[in-house]
Amino acid sequence: MNYKTRFSHIIIALFLVFSPILPVCGAVTMPSLLSDNMVLQQGVPVHIWGKADVGERVTVRILDQSHKAVADKGGNWELWLHPLKSSRPVSMTVSGKNTIVIHNILIGEVWFAAGQSNMEYSVRLSNNSDEEIAHADYPQIRLFDAKRSFSDSAQTDIAGTWVLCSPETVAEMSATAYFFSRGLHRHLKVSVGLIDASWGATRCEAWTPAKDFAADPRLNFWIKKWELFRLDYQKQYQNYLAGLEAWKVRAEKAKTEGEAIPREPIAPEGKTKYEPSVIYNGIVAPVSKFTIRGVVWYQGENNAYEQEAYPYRYLFPTMISAWRREWKQGDFPFIFAQLSTLNKHPYWPVLRESQTETLKLSNTAMVVTYDIGDSTDAHFKNKQTVGHRFELAARSLVYGENIEASGPMFRQMTVEGDSLRIWFDHADGMRSSDGGVLAGFEIAGDNGKRYPAKATIDGETILLYNEKVTNPSVARYAFKDATIGNLINGSGLPAVPFRTDVKNGL
Repeated sequence: MNYKTRFSHIIIALFLVFSPILPVCGAVTMPSLLSDNMVLQQGVPVHIWGKADVGERVTVRILDQSHKAVADKGGNWELWLHPLKSSRPVSMTVSGKNTIVIHNILIGEVWFAAGQSNMEYSVRLSNNSDEEIAHADYPQIRLFDAKRSFSDSAQTDIAGTWVLCSPETVAEMSATAYFFSRGLHRHLKVSVGLIDASWGATRCEAWTPAKDFAADPRLNFWIKKWELFRLDYQKQYQNYLAGLEAWKVRAEKAKTEGEAIPREPIAPEGKTKYEPSVIYNGIVAPVSKFTIRGVVWYQGENNAYEQEAYPYRYLFPTMISAWRREWKQGDFPFIFAQLSTLNKHPYWPVLRESQTETLKLSNTAMVVTYDIGDSTDAHFKNKQTVGHRFELAARSLVYGENIEASGPMFRQMTVEGDSLRIWFDHADGMRSSDGGVLAGFEIAGDNGKRYPAKATIDGETILLYNEKVTNPSVARYAFKDATIGNLINGSGLPAVPFRTDVKNGL
């Protein structure tokens, strides 16, 4: 063996000893959601998936189950576990050409939390945060903070890790989602997995698959809006290029003459998180492979404007139905928060109405928040109550408890002479929240001019009257941006805002 050959062998040996361990080509790999400390949904078939070499046989073992799959032509494999049950942490072994062991898995209830800033609003910012964080020692609650991302195409994985809920991990988590999961954990005595994908200032259309816009002509507003955006972007970009060339000339002249170099033009954004479908592609598509119990959602502020607050009642149900289709778990529970209260936002009541209309979809529930909000700040701090109301809704809708989870909700209106009688569901024990007269009701005649109504509780109905309205035909309750209303039921839950003169506008 000559010197050069011997030297090359030494170099190879040193590389093998000291280099980091590299992944085996074609090794079985798992998505981020299927990792240590995760929670798997109890009581239903559970989806497990990953990557491997084409044709590679993969075996998954957990508890007393063993299942096999074969990677397809794209290197993808998947299988379904039979319903799981365990009160203790378990491990899952995934083996093919290599072996992966996922440790410290809990079996319990898994919920996906999404929406915009009021869902993203952290425990650290909420009421009594220091005490809440200090006492957040719940190792049976597991949190997966999904990376916020948007994409033109549906992604297959999303970055993030599962962590145990503790004072060290809870501060930046969604306050609403945390208080919701804590309530379920305490009441149901089960482990809870929470996937947090909330993202401030996002819009419903960005969370909705692209194909669903073309399927419903009522959603044309959002398609046309982005067509105009793209045309405007092209103009802006051409102006930017022209400005950039002019800047180069000025900058070179300034440099030569020893003067300050002018600021370089900023390129316009061609892609944003507001575009239809892009957040669905980046976040929801990869998460939709993971088996969940249901969704908690808080969004709407960024759609509460004149041209879209009313058609939101078509967009939002479309999004929910699309998620259910893509998850392939049937009509899973979808619980959402209604907008709170805020000054100088006239179309918030129309958006709230659109959210109420969404309750026509099966297996949905709505959480009312106007009574605990702050009319001067959209990001109110009392997320404990919001989380608790989500918990009540889930216990009623999902877990079969015979409890009241909604405030009084308008059912119908009848005319009685110069008065209107309003009939409610969820009306047992109706009263004012402050012990005073009922506030927030309005009454109008055929001319549409509204007056404050004297409201009198009569069993599970309310009589409305104003001496200036002789032929009443319209009633409203709490139908304002900065909402005023104090009607609650015997469970202390606030009445849902409504108007009987429903129309596209105010």
